[in-house]
Amino acid sequence: MLFHTEKRDWAQDYIDQGILPGFSNMPSYSGIGALRNSDVLTAVSHVASNVARFPIVILDDDKNAVKNIKSVDYLLNKHPNDMLSAYHWRFLMTVNAILTGDGFSRIIRDPHTKAPLEIQYFPPSQTYIDDSDVMNIKYEFTPINQKGGGQTIVVPAEDVIHFMFFTYDGIHGRSPLLSLADEIGLQYDGIKTLRRFFKSGLKGGLLKAKGKLSPKARLEIRKAFEYAQANSNAGSPIVTDDTFDYSPIEIDTNVLQLINSNNYSTAQIAKALHIPAYKLAVNSPNQSIKQLNEDFITSDLPYYFKPIASNLEMTMLTDRQRHNCHIEFDTRKETGMSMDDVQKGVTNNVITPNEGRVRMGLVKSDNPDLDRFQSTLNTVFLDKKEEYQKQSTAKGGGIDDKRLGNSTVNDANSDENGN
Repeated sequence: MLFHTEKRDWAQDYIDQGILPGFSNMPSYSGIGALRNSDVLTAVSHVASNVARFPIVILDDDKNAVKNIKSVDYLLNKHPNDMLSAYHWRFLMTVNAILTGDGFSRIIRDPHTKAPLEIQYFPPSQTYIDDSDVMNIKYEFTPINQKGGGQTIVVPAEDVIHFMFFTYDGIHGRSPLLSLADEIGLQYDGIKTLRRFFKSGLKGGLLKAKGKLSPKARLEIRKAFEYAQANSNAGSPIVTDDTFDYSPIEIDTNVLQLINSNNYSTAQIAKALHIPAYKLAVNSPNQSIKQLNEDFITSDLPYYFKPIASNLEMTMLTDRQRHNCHIEFDTRKETGMSMDDVQKGVTNNVITPNEGRVRMGLVKSDNPDLDRFQSTLNTVFLDKKEEYQKQSTAKGGGIDDKRLGNSTVNDANSDENGN
């Protein structure tokens, strides 16, 4: 046979990826377990909240003007379904796409017009991608926490919103946290070392007994000594007789300082998740908050914005709409043109006042004059200069216009006569 159907253990796949809990004592660095790490929690929250808070707009390709497709705008920005707001839908889709590699939602369409009516979210644990035929991808949703749950729903790819920020085949997403196992593990082990150190009462010691002890006697003495210094007794005076000699073990505090001040893992988490390290308190750059925020939005967030917008174009727009418009995240209120730049653009005939309002993130005015290019009386086109000079001479009645380099015939004759 040239082709064969691949048998995949989807449950084991999800356990291996940390989407479903396993039975290992090893810490999970992907899936929901990764949120136990404060740096991962902070980074994921930053990204997901920014994806959720900016409105999604449909722009005309030619005029770059906002097109109002009400059904799409309502679902993406206001009310995708009866359970979630648009903010929380985008937030949890982004969180799942980062933690597990994929975020899934099913589009319920009008049976006649095929227009989207509702966006139904499904967790990754209730979703399976059937890629046995890569030319006809199917998504299988098996709800387990709904009435009538347990029945699998098979949906074609064009009816599924699929958030994935990194993919190696265009079908399955891959979590960036899978590449951070060593870094997060290093941080985890360092914190564990600190916890053990402080839990032990800030001490360790060597207890020497006079004479030779059997292994059993050594064990009993150690247990008795540990019991005397455990829990509420920690830090209390140590009492021994002359048959024992106790000496504390000196600990190099430089090692503890190194563990406590090590920012390597935090910086690696920030790098892998495409957020600036200062958002995880690694450093404090010498820039204003506005500059830092604009740089984050324009340089880092497109890594998340572009895949989402591209997938929404393929699933929420018709083919005809895709030929004439595109989807973007509207960040103009924070990254748009400043008032001074708009004023310069209008004055120099680069943009109209209404175009300036749009670039600033404001609504267009209904005043038709604001759609016209503005100019001042201090400027004139080069090809109109001679005509303007003639008109100025005629209106001035022979007045010398030294600004334009004009002089009348009468002025020349008067100079010859010595007047």
